[in-house]
Amino acid sequence: METTRTVGRKEFKGIDVAKFILALFVVAGHTHPFKHIQNPIFVEIWESSLLLVVPYFFMAAGFFLFTKVYKQPDKAYQLATIWPYLKRIFKLYIYWTIIFLPITIWRYTTDDLTFQKDMVLFVRGTFFFGENYYSWPLWFLLSMTYSIAVIYLLTLINFRLRTIFMVSILLFIMATIFNYLVREESENEFLLAVGRAVKYLFLTGRLFTGMFYLMIGGLIGLGKIRFSNLTLFLLVVSALAFQFFKIEIISPLLFAFFPIVLFYLTLGLKLESVKSNAFLRKCSTVLYFTHMIVFFLYSLIFKEVTYFGWDAFLVSVIVPILITPLIIRNEERFPILKELFG
Repeated sequence: METTRTVGRKEFKGIDVAKFILALFVVAGHTHPFKHIQNPIFVEIWESSLLLVVPYFFMAAGFFLFTKVYKQPDKAYQLATIWPYLKRIFKLYIYWTIIFLPITIWRYTTDDLTFQKDMVLFVRGTFFFGENYYSWPLWFLLSMTYSIAVIYLLTLINFRLRTIFMVSILLFIMATIFNYLVREESENEFLLAVGRAVKYLFLTGRLFTGMFYLMIGGLIGLGKIRFSNLTLFLLVVSALAFQFFKIEIISPLLFAFFPIVLFYLTLGLKLESVKSNAFLRKCSTVLYFTHMIVFFLYSLIFKEVTYFGWDAFLVSVIVPILITPLIIRNEERFPILKELFG
């Protein structure tokens, strides 16, 4: 989640504040503090708002990465800039997968499956789902890894930026179709079989969405995508209309307008009165990666592993916030902290 937060000398406090708020949404999405609220309108709005979070993180990463990668038109420079970033993201994914490994092993020792089946689940979860037991947030890093790897390869074979963007759109459409197929609502036997295969291999189509949002953020950063206020309004209205009428595949595709508009609007926020944006920036990363560990330990020790509620949410928020200053103070002394939290 952590990326360089300045372009030139300009800070983007709106992104820092938005990411902190959205990190709280991530925690809430996993701990379910609103589980007792049955109002269908609230549930619909809440579940939809959770879908804004990870796309925003992708766009923020693309925004800062692309302004570095495409600072020069030279392909060698672009590849040399992408490659270390790709290695860093993949290494971060491996680190956090290892950190979550004790929880994963705990799960495997308490299930009724054979060792061989647990190993298959681990390999599939690590390389195709982007998550194992309670390491649900890590799919973001795996999607980032695959997306940046594709961008690197396409750049290597001389694909232009516009063509790479078109590839990302095709992958996003494919991901949306996958999300429909895995629900197994089709009456066509072939589509049902495809849906089952996709669900077994990838769980959903989400891994294939990252590249699209990375590209959107990057193109906004490069000034190649600009929206007028009227355009932003029309994007929101059209997306809302299709969410109301619920057209399969089309409505989820157009839902992408919401996080794009959110990112674009927060990008322009000055927030001059905000002085603690650096802390919020670090805190959002700590929250994102550690809350599930806190949540698991709290549930295991004080409740039960399947427990959800307000107390779990508050504990999973407060503990990462409290340890953030300790991480900041000890980053230079323990370089691994900088690698884990940026």
